[in-house]
This record gives sequence, structure tokens and C-alpha cells, in this order.
Amino acid sequence: MVGKSQRNGVSRVAKLWPNARIPYAISPHYTSHERALLARAVKQYHEKTCIRFVPRSSGEPDYLFIGKVDGCFSEVGRTSGVQVLSLDNGCMEYATIIHEMMHVVGFYHEHERWDRDNFIDIIWQNIDRGALDQFGKVDLSKTSYYGQPYDYKSILHYDSLAFSKNGFPTMLPKQKSATIGNAKDFSDVDLAKINRMYSCPAETKQQTAPFARAQHSPIYQAINKYDDRPKLPSQYYDGMQNSYSSNKPQRCEDKITVCWWTADRCRAPAIYAMMTSLCPKTCGLCSERCPCLSLNTKKGDVIAALRRKSIYNKKTDGTESLIPINAVKEVDVSS
Repeated sequence: MVGKSQRNGVSRVAKLWPNARIPYAISPHYTSHERALLARAVKQYHEKTCIRFVPRSSGEPDYLFIGKVDGCFSEVGRTSGVQVLSLDNGCMEYATIIHEMMHVVGFYHEHERWDRDNFIDIIWQNIDRGALDQFGKVDLSKTSYYGQPYDYKSILHYDSLAFSKNGFPTMLPKQKSATIGNAKDFSDVDLAKINRMYSCPAETKQQTAPFARAQHSPIYQAINKYDDRPKLPSQYYDGMQNSYSSNKPQRCEDKITVCWWTADRCRAPAIYAMMTSLCPKTCGLCSERCPCLSLNTKKGDVIAALRRKSIYNKKTDGTESLIPINAVKEVDVSS
């Protein structure tokens, strides 16, 4: 989720990260499994683009703080000082992480492009009033498409029910065969835009030599141990290619990422069938034999966090305290 100003890919040099280098500090409040997910996302940026997430050096004033702040949100592009990438408990899915990191790199949502009305229909009457700003359009004086076509498959495209107030679609693709909002990884267009934005060389495969083992931060230690899937019970997996034998129960999962928005209306007669199909995990409509895997990634509110000027420090005893954002570097940076 992003704030309210310009949309799509930033074009101002000041909003780009110098030399495609993004210094970061990571909260110590992530589990080893969550760090593995973060590491997988970072590794993909390193292998497929020239973006480099690097541990923040002592005294480095401009950097990205990755923590469990308030839902899923990021500023777009580089800002001055410490900027927050919030990836809270509900955000720890690989697709959500690379989505939010692409905001950090410098991109707004795909459906906010200036030319989007040629490709999607916005159903304004179905949008919750508090989310109307999420359907604005690009300011072409400050952003660019980087020569790329509209991309239904973008990791930055919301799904058809995003911010629906009544369970009905808020946007629909004009191309009848197209689906939106179900991307699990970068599209080819996503990668092309990133690489054009930062003038990446044609070959962006990560070289391992510059990353000596002694230089690795905890997030890279997770990469060293990572085997391309999280350490979950075996019933969560029936093969890494999503191919299931006919004698195995199909896993139950939400098919869209905004089920939380209509969770209180799951059994309303008008939308019951739709919620059973799209949001069985959130709505508690899974078969008892079916292992469940939720994609319930509630979007956070960046405005509230910035207005509060503080983040929640989640302690190991379960209590929370507020920490000023400008003090994060002193109290919440992983060692």
C-alpha cells in the first residue's frame, strides 16, 4: 500500500536510490522463517535486477528500516533519513514482500497509471469511501511508464475485489481473458521497468564474489540456509509445482488478498457463494480434511503511522511500547 501522491514509476532522480543501492536495517522481531522469506525476496531482486539491498553502515543517515510496524506499507522511492517498510505478521508472504519492496524501489500500483482507463474499468460505487485515494491516476509530470505496456500480470496490480465495500468488484479488466491481482512473482514487465529505471546492464545475475561470508547480515545468513521453500509441516506441500495427485486432498487457501475486507459478511446470502469460492480460509469454510494456507494480507495505513511518528516495539513478553521513528536506528536495528 502507498500514500496519496503521484502514481506509477517515479522519474525524478532524487527519488531513486543512488547506484541502485538500498541500505537497510531489519527489526530483530522476525522469526527465522520470516527472515527466510525476506531473504528469498532480496535474493530475487539481486538475481533479476541491479538493485542491491545492503546492510546499513554505522552512521549512514539514509536507509530503509524493515519492521513490523502497522500492516503492509512503504513509501515510494527514496526519501531522506530513515524510511519505513512495514511488513507485519499478516504481510509475510513472498508475493506481498516483493510487492512492497517494489514500492521502495520506486513504483506505484499498476492500476494507477494515467492510461489505465484503456485497460480496466473502475467500479466506483463498490469502493469503500476511505479507500478512494487508492484508485487515483499517475501524475505524468513526475512519473514514467519506462516504455512498458500496461501489465495485468504485474505484482503491483490489485485484484478485482480490492477495497470493495460490498463484496462486488471494484475494477475489471477490459480484456476478457485477463486476470488481475493474482501474481505470485515479478512479471517480465515488472523486471523490465526496474532495470530501465536504474539503467541496469543487460546481465543482472548476482555475482557471489562481492558478498564475503563475513559481510553477510542476518538476512543473508537466511539466504545461505534457504532451500526454496519455508520450513512448514509437510502437509502444506503436495509438490512444489502445485500438482496434486487425485487421491490427495486439495489444500484450502484464499484466492485473493483482500478477504479481510469482507470477512464480517462471509455468510451474507448475496455473496456467500463467492466468498466460499474466493475466501474459504478467512471465512472458516474449509473442509476439515483440507490443510489451510491463508493469503490474508491486510493493507496497513501509512498515514496513521507517519502521523503517529512512532512504531510499535513488540517485545518477547507480548507487550508493546511506542518508539519514535527517529530513534529506530538506536533501538531496533539487528546486530
